[in-house]
Amino acid sequence: MSDETPDIGEVVENWAQARLEELAAEAGEVATLFYERTARERANRPRSQWGRLGVRVRSVRATRSAPSAFAIEWFTRRWVNKTAAGAQTFTSYIRRGTGDRYPRSALAGVAQPWELAIADDLEDRFAEIRRLARSVSRVRMAFRQHAKLECAVAEKGGRDIL
Repeated sequence: MSDETPDIGEVVENWAQARLEELAAEAGEVATLFYERTARERANRPRSQWGRLGVRVRSVRATRSAPSAFAIEWFTRRWVNKTAAGAQTFTSYIRRGTGDRYPRSALAGVAQPWELAIADDLEDRFAEIRRLARSVSRVRMAFRQHAKLECAVAEKGGRDIL
């Protein structure tokens, strides 16, 4: 391999990080759509129908998580001490379950009907993004496992059968 030839491991890692960053940015745009659409709806509704649903795209920073890993999570908000001094906001995350998509039933229990319609529509795209991100992570992991195997075989000196 010449000095100009990039290391394939580095190429795979750079591609994976860049692709995950692109997917996280796209998820952020979809989340922004949710907030824009809900703000328009709230403007036409009494405060009692405003809803408490929210969505967040955040970096996963666990020690075992891969670089650029992210999560798309739905949550509910509740406000405490709604005084002039300022309210505190508490969030509770909604469990997604085992699939790529939040089940409608998980959101229906906490969302206003109009919120649920918006969230359900956008959750289709979020599920696609989650599926793509998982696939990128699997490619990255498969390459790392293969590289470890190559190293292990090379350390043993390979098998000379000739």
